[in-house]
Amino acid sequence: MKPNLKKFNLYQWMVFSIILVGLVFINIIGHYTSFKIDMTADHRYSLADGTITYLKKIKKLENRISIKIYLDGDLPSELRSYRNSLEEKLKDFKSYAGDRIEYTFINPNEGSEQDKQILFEQIYNKGGGILPMEIKFAKNAKETKLMLWPGAVLSFTLNGIPQETVVQLLPGTSVDRPFTLRQMPEVVEKGLNDLEYNLISALRRLSTLQKKKIAILQGHGELNQYETKIARLLIAPYYNIQELELENNIHALDDFDGLIIADPKRPFSDKDLYLIDQFVMRGGELMCFMNTLEINRDTLIRQGFTHSERKNLRLNDLLFDYGFKINDNLIMDVNSIPKFDRRFKESKVDWFYQLLSTNSKHPTVKNIEPVGLEFANQIVPIKENVTPILTSSKNANYTGLAPIVELNMASNFDPVTPILYSKEKNTNSICFAATSNGKYSSYFNNRIVADFINNPDSKFLSESKEDSKIFVVSNGTFLANSYRMTQTRNGPKADFKGFNELKINTDDRSLNTNRLIGNQDFFLNIVDFMMGDEYMLDIRSRQIDVREIDKTKVQNKANYYKTINLLIPISLILLLGLIMNFVRRKKYTT
Repeated sequence: MKPNLKKFNLYQWMVFSIILVGLVFINIIGHYTSFKIDMTADHRYSLADGTITYLKKIKKLENRISIKIYLDGDLPSELRSYRNSLEEKLKDFKSYAGDRIEYTFINPNEGSEQDKQILFEQIYNKGGGILPMEIKFAKNAKETKLMLWPGAVLSFTLNGIPQETVVQLLPGTSVDRPFTLRQMPEVVEKGLNDLEYNLISALRRLSTLQKKKIAILQGHGELNQYETKIARLLIAPYYNIQELELENNIHALDDFDGLIIADPKRPFSDKDLYLIDQFVMRGGELMCFMNTLEINRDTLIRQGFTHSERKNLRLNDLLFDYGFKINDNLIMDVNSIPKFDRRFKESKVDWFYQLLSTNSKHPTVKNIEPVGLEFANQIVPIKENVTPILTSSKNANYTGLAPIVELNMASNFDPVTPILYSKEKNTNSICFAATSNGKYSSYFNNRIVADFINNPDSKFLSESKEDSKIFVVSNGTFLANSYRMTQTRNGPKADFKGFNELKINTDDRSLNTNRLIGNQDFFLNIVDFMMGDEYMLDIRSRQIDVREIDKTKVQNKANYYKTINLLIPISLILLLGLIMNFVRRKKYTT
């Protein structure tokens, strides 16, 4: 028995040693590498392909990006979970960016009151930094408030100049409206959904070494600087934006990579069209947001109808040669946003001209909310390289040319189930936004602009020098925000509405309708797509599905699942004990 026992003890020690060495080896490998298998349907624990692409670019930077996250210390359980998820996300970032990213978690509530106050003022930065979050909860039968700073400060040295930017990871609160613990799960879920995009956007703002230049055209009644305030603020951190009038300057567009034409109202001259055409021939990216009809909204509201008038912009003639036929009509769609008007029942009227888009599978509209456009024209793709992006629903139609617009148009249809679709005109999925990519023939191949073509400095190109992209949306105002000029002691000042009109439609706001529109994301996606930053579309469109708990099911089957969770672990332990006891008896029984 003793020799056998010694052999058995030696065998046990060998197995134990192998397991121990294996565990140490696995831990060492795990410390320096990161490997996991994400089996979730929405890949919530994996980085988007666009994120990986961008992080590999960051790896090539000469200097490190430092991230200070002011979310640490004694946190509620929901925020502790968010903080851990944030750290896991940053570890994933480092696995691709290497040591070009370094991060530190800081507890801003540590130290003396004076030190904390100095830090608070520093990271708040007069409202331009991290906004504080206040949480109200009951503790020991007393109402308690907790002040947190759920954001990060990123710093980077670019060309020898220190740069700094801030990312707000969770929303701030006002003094009189703190969050309660009951609200935190929803806040945290949204924060987790936006986490990857917010971090990459901040890294992109900070580390872009050379910004591409985009001109916003002026001189034809386009949207002014106040009407494009939100749109310009959205893209200004990533691109150099400049308002530009062509003024017959043959070199006006030479230094620009992109051109935005937003809601022109006056015709383009041959010289202007020539400059735009040659910009495209040189590989410039052209983005046109335009209506071909002028509609007087004041007259429409005042008398209930108005005539539409052709603008005769001539820009649509240029686009026709590139493959985009923009008709002088209006699209009507049952899938639309009602108009707010107190003269109608419940202060609203069905308004089929205010479309909610049906999105295609194109990356510029992937996973974004429907885009809201009022008075959109029909676009007919006439070349194979033109791809529809936004279309109407199947229950839609389009008017005749230059129609009369009536406010009570919905009265012409069944109020319960209005049918707009027309078999004769085949109005299924009418296009009102499209894009094309490739090489183009010049609009001026068979046309002459003597002052320019005869000028040796013009360097006329009859065909595209390199590939370029064109994006056309048959609505000029979908990216506009409204404003009102008021007189102050310091002169006229523009006042804006207290909400983002690219995310919330004004009529929806007036009707207290809780609906988001995708105009902001669509505009951002268009610009990034056109300027070659497609990786951002993948990140911005990513959606982490928030699956709500079925409270009725939980209530009905709570005891069943509690019993399972209690009995199964105990049963497994007892079963394992019985098996081990059986093996030992069989092995040592003589």
